[in-house]
Amino acid sequence: MRKYTLILFLPLILALTGCPNTPLEQTAYRTIVAAKGFTESIKKNHPECATGIGSPACTGLRKAVSAKDSLIDAAEVYCSGPQFESGGTCQSPTDPTLKNAAAAKLQAAITAYKQTEADVKGAIH
Repeated sequence: MRKYTLILFLPLILALTGCPNTPLEQTAYRTIVAAKGFTESIKKNHPECATGIGSPACTGLRKAVSAKDSLIDAAEVYCSGPQFESGGTCQSPTDPTLKNAAAAKLQAAITAYKQTEADVKGAIH
């Protein structure tokens, strides 16, 4: 029994004791991809939203899309730079003050999106 307990908790233990955190831009990217999937699933399951009907699902869809768009805007500010603008990788600001400010706004946008998604799920289920 102890062997199985260790096997079940080993990934959690490793995650908490030394594995590096996911960079902020990767978290933002993954959240944006998931947000796209979430909003597309609402559109698919609630075709009435295309006509502007004001159901809870449609209201939630508008809020989720707005939160996703705000997250994208914050990610673009955090990652902007010549390399990123030409299709390359994220270039966070080099100035520590600007980087911290942009990172805080990006993290706030991630948190806001996740809360909006949770609210929408609660409203339509």
